[in-house]
Amino acid sequence: MPKFHIEKSIEINAPAKRTREAIQDYNQWDKWSPWLCMEPTATLSVEGTAATPGHAYSWQGDMIGAGRMELAGFDGDTDNMNLTFLKPFKSTAEVKFETNPIDANKTRVTWHMNSGLPFFMFFMVGSMKAMIGMDYERGLKLLKEYVETGSTTSRTDITGVVDVPAIHYKGVSSDSPLSSISDSMEAAFTNLTESEGNKFTEEYRGAIYHDLNIKTQHCKYTVIAPVAETDSTGSIPACRAVKVVHTGSYQHLGNAWATVNTYQRHNKLKKNRQLAPFELYVNDPSKLPAKDLVTEIYIPVNA
Repeated sequence: MPKFHIEKSIEINAPAKRTREAIQDYNQWDKWSPWLCMEPTATLSVEGTAATPGHAYSWQGDMIGAGRMELAGFDGDTDNMNLTFLKPFKSTAEVKFETNPIDANKTRVTWHMNSGLPFFMFFMVGSMKAMIGMDYERGLKLLKEYVETGSTTSRTDITGVVDVPAIHYKGVSSDSPLSSISDSMEAAFTNLTESEGNKFTEEYRGAIYHDLNIKTQHCKYTVIAPVAETDSTGSIPACRAVKVVHTGSYQHLGNAWATVNTYQRHNKLKKNRQLAPFELYVNDPSKLPAKDLVTEIYIPVNA
């Protein structure tokens, strides 16, 4: 069986005790789980007492499948857990969370997984590590916000397949590692605004993702702003697309992208390979708090 190990870390501005409570209590996982946020209607069942071996939760959903996580025991600042997936396929994994205090009000959390794939799926190890790693990063961002503030600014609503009218735009293309894409896109939008002034026909902006390589964690994209067709340098043709709407901080847009991709695969919708996925920022981040920002996510499909 091809085995693999994944680990991702984050620093949280809160005491280790409070941080560890959010990890050891499965009643709190619906606030920050990177999978439960994709399907909040999934059925959850919690067993036992928080922070006690045998404490567990089970889930069952249409998109996120079914499984069970159990708190197995402790090793100093580490919580050891057993993870069992039941659907869409059966597998097991060992999970652990290291909760290391940096100082009285800062904690470093490292999320580990040890698992494996059937031998005939050896070619998927790289992709699996990349995908789960991205899930862990999404979850750690949610955990950080939840522990630091008591809530999370991320909600994703699935609209389904819609007709999208043509969008004519001017844009600036760039590429970036995913780890620094926020800064890269901010610079690209600055270049776009400075070059075009106030010629845009709508307030919203957007981005087209031409190539996202999850193995190399690198992305090629174009930031866009709508203009009249006669002034445009590019366009997104009218199309059919799967649409989800994210409300909340841009740092959590990965939750919406995970949701739209899972929905597309679950419903066996064939991607339109002629058109790249894109997102539209419906309101202005300079005028609203992060919790109120609305982003529309689209994957063009043949439907």
